Amino acid sequence: MRPVLLRGGCAAWSACRRWSPQHFDKVAGSLTVPVKTLNGSEIEVSSWRLAEYARFIMEQPADADGALSNAAKIPYCHDIPLLGLVESLAEDCQPFPANFLSPWYRRHWWRYSQFFMGPAGSVTPLHFDSLLTHNLFFQIYGAKQFILIPPNQTTCCGRRGWRWFDVDPEQPDYVRFPQYKQATPAVITVSAGDVLFMPAGTLHHVRSLSASISFAIDWHTRRSVLRALAQSNKGMPRKVVYYNAITALTAITKIPEAITFPLYRPYLSYVS
Repeated sequence: MRPVLLRGGCAAWSACRRWSPQHFDKVAGSLTVPVKTLNGSEIEVSSWRLAEYARFIMEQPADADGALSNAAKIPYCHDIPLLGLVESLAEDCQPFPANFLSPWYRRHWWRYSQFFMGPAGSVTPLHFDSLLTHNLFFQIYGAKQFILIPPNQTTCCGRRGWRWFDVDPEQPDYVRFPQYKQATPAVITVSAGDVLFMPAGTLHHVRSLSASISFAIDWHTRRSVLRALAQSNKGMPRKVVYYNAITALTAITKIPEAITFPLYRPYLSYVS
């Protein structure tokens, strides 16, 4: 239950040499993808052609110091199952450390991945992953700053709804959130070629320090899915309960992936 940063853990992949906004303009530019913009506490979703979005990134300042002044208003392409839509991209991610994952996810690991691409200054506010899964995060292009907070410190961070938190760890308001003084955030930079493991329920705030491309896999062990299901009556949305139940069918009862993945697939595009 401790985060681990593997410096250079995927640096040998051809993805780290090939992937860029220009590359995705060429290989998947015709795809229409959801792009999310924060409006206060609401998430607005719009549809962009991937080529259009890649060109938008290329037109933005190259680093966070010159990025758009209001990070919350930056359109951000994230949490989309791109490797599942363009499966040839998985060939750029070899050798893939499938044994880091639970058995259910190993054979077709790319199907469970969620893709991120955005300009410098893109921010995902403090949150934990919806299903209370472990997270294996691969930084391919550019760099991101993560602020990590242990799961047992959620009461310090101004929880809103199921998985979001109102504290801004970069500029905490101690008048509004005096409990945050008791939190123990860790600030790390994840650079191209690095792999980050975040244990189940880890709170994280993420800022792109440059134009950035990455992907992550949310994954359960038998133990973590049982822990998640135990919180089903603590404000967990019904859809989250459903997706955790689907995961439990395979993690615990060993129902084949061919049956459970079609039921799980909508989670990869779930907005929460």
